[in-house]
Amino acid sequence: MELAEIKAYLKTSITSLRDRGYMRLDLVKAGIFTVEEIQEMQEICMSEYYKFFTDKGIDPTSIQIDLKNEMKTNPYFKQPKDSEMFKAMYGQKTNDGREYINTRAPANAMNCGMGSATSQKSTYYHPRLNELREKLRSFMTALYQSPVKRHLTRFGLKLPPAKDMQLHTDMSYIAENRDGVTEMRESDDPVSYYPYNPDGNFHRLQFILGLNNSDAGWYGYEGAHQKYAEIGDGLDWPGKTKTIQKIPIKLMKTLGLKRVDIPTRFGEAVIWNCGVPHGNSACSKVPRLVLYVNYQPDTEQTTAGHIMGLGNQPTETKSSFGLNFQHSK
Repeated sequence: MELAEIKAYLKTSITSLRDRGYMRLDLVKAGIFTVEEIQEMQEICMSEYYKFFTDKGIDPTSIQIDLKNEMKTNPYFKQPKDSEMFKAMYGQKTNDGREYINTRAPANAMNCGMGSATSQKSTYYHPRLNELREKLRSFMTALYQSPVKRHLTRFGLKLPPAKDMQLHTDMSYIAENRDGVTEMRESDDPVSYYPYNPDGNFHRLQFILGLNNSDAGWYGYEGAHQKYAEIGDGLDWPGKTKTIQKIPIKLMKTLGLKRVDIPTRFGEAVIWNCGVPHGNSACSKVPRLVLYVNYQPDTEQTTAGHIMGLGNQPTETKSSFGLNFQHSK
């Protein structure tokens, strides 16, 4: 694309983010990444994923995932309780080394495509993944209209068969904020409080980058970022929370908000305002692989030095990192 075409393309996408609460942007078409770089990110993520299981003694030839075609069999889900895969999926250890099974903290969760295998410490700190994410700093600075902090993040791999993820936001509905927040949020604060900061710029933007083409994708409710007060009223103002806030679909319908579905596409980003209730959609055929990107507004250009519990992520204060945490997106 010519420079003028790229500028027009970006303008259209950013207008969608402002008015609809979400945008989709082909990062290759926009000149931010090359096809080779997107492919490299895909290969890194899958390598990290496979290593989680091969380190637990699983034969690598038995767990290969085709990201281009329909998945006929799933070697991860619905395994017999006496199988090695069941132990790899749900087996954990106490601090003193005792083994136990916890099916509520899987290596990969059916509902969301995240878990221990996609959230390893090596993934968050992977130097090449973070180097590539860093290429988005200028773009995110422009979206926030302020300096930004890049946080350490993971990836998601949703495998069929899997249903829609629970509709939710990563934002708290606090009665005192009904008409807006009065202070800027700290860049390390894991809680989001309102769709916009006092200066009118975005409070928090959420960002996924498609690393393959899939029938599964992102869904959200257009325009919901402009109805903080109405949604809060509908929820009876539950207050501050550090976990996801579940949103009844009935409430969206009552407010006249319509669902939008965006299938995952290789190299395409979906970016949305934290005030948009969302989830990832059902996966019936081709697996869905996405990379998470997390930039937050800050007072200067910074990079997080450790893993923060943003939304639903584990933190480095957990005694067994990557195992005993709630995962949902």
